[in-house]
Amino acid sequence: KQWLASTISNVGDGINFVAMPLLALSLTGDERLISMVAFATFVPWMVLALPVGVVVDRVDHRLLMIVANLIRVLIFTGIAIAALSERLAIWPLVGLLVIIGSCEVVFDSTAQAFLPTLVPPHQLARANGLLFAAEVVAGSVAGLALGAILFDWSIGLPFSINAASFVVAAVLISTIRPTAVPQPAPGVQHDRGLRAGLRWLFAHRLLRTLALMFAFTNLGLMLGQGIFVKYAVVELGLTSGEFGLLLAVTAMGAATGGLIGHRVIATLGLRTSVIVPYLFFGVAQLVIGLAPAAWIVAAAGFLLGAAITIWNIVTVTVRQRVIPSDRFGRVNGVYRWLGAGASALGVAGGGFVAYATNLRAPFLLGGAITLIAALLFGVPVLAGLATIDDTDHLSAASVG
Repeated sequence: KQWLASTISNVGDGINFVAMPLLALSLTGDERLISMVAFATFVPWMVLALPVGVVVDRVDHRLLMIVANLIRVLIFTGIAIAALSERLAIWPLVGLLVIIGSCEVVFDSTAQAFLPTLVPPHQLARANGLLFAAEVVAGSVAGLALGAILFDWSIGLPFSINAASFVVAAVLISTIRPTAVPQPAPGVQHDRGLRAGLRWLFAHRLLRTLALMFAFTNLGLMLGQGIFVKYAVVELGLTSGEFGLLLAVTAMGAATGGLIGHRVIATLGLRTSVIVPYLFFGVAQLVIGLAPAAWIVAAAGFLLGAAITIWNIVTVTVRQRVIPSDRFGRVNGVYRWLGAGASALGVAGGGFVAYATNLRAPFLLGGAITLIAALLFGVPVLAGLATIDDTDHLSAASVG
């Protein structure tokens, strides 16, 4: 049921991912303002990720996810009405996206903490892979293509469909019954405060390094994302429908990564499965920045999407296996807060880089940052993951 609820929610997210930048482009041509639309979705992660982690460890998971979805229903309904009546401006839209992003913080943080209460530990890698794949297929492959078509039909239609998807998902979540209850880690004094999560993450060498690597990853990848819609229209000459298809191709790569992720980990091993996708991040960004044609961007995007999903499966599974369940929300909140801050800096900075130079420069800079991060963090991450392979059985024998 969580799989189905997440899949339905991500149909709306996929529609929103393509329709929202198209809506922003219809309101302004300024690259800086367009990038603010993406930036607004990351502001809540910087502000709320840490306190929400505490809430996740204290409040019923289902209640948090249901409330988050119902609030998004109201906001997307309002956006649909405002867009249809032509009463929407760029800055009010940015403000609404901050609220939507706040709901996303609550929902996503809770969902990752909820999964370990539904499946046994040795099935987490496979469960995460199937969940990523299902979400991407419905939310990105279908949602992105559908979002562009709906936007062409009616400017408010994508957001109406988005609202409906969150209603259905909330109903499904209400019927889920966990099979396990989070328990305090053995020998660890029970501490419900935020500082416990901060101390735990920064005292754990592997997760501390992974968190920094995650931050650099998001910074590099997001530099081009805030202005990608204008890059596709101006540099590649795509229509809104073709832009949606381009995003869908990247999503198909992400879906493929979700379907084969656990097998890739089983074949390459946990350590190699972290580093190899990371190299794809940097190379793909450079290719996108230099590509003269849309089909090259699509091919690079497909490989980039697959690499991102495989890397996410590995790192999420490591966190779920290593972090004590009774403080997962707080520790994971700190981890994701670092990544969100870097993402926000990336999308905002990318808009200013494009405004000052050209639409290709953010992708080239992002690729360079990601490759440098692989050199900086590769060795310590490999050393830490070697210990996990030996002690927690996250190697090929258990993830398949």
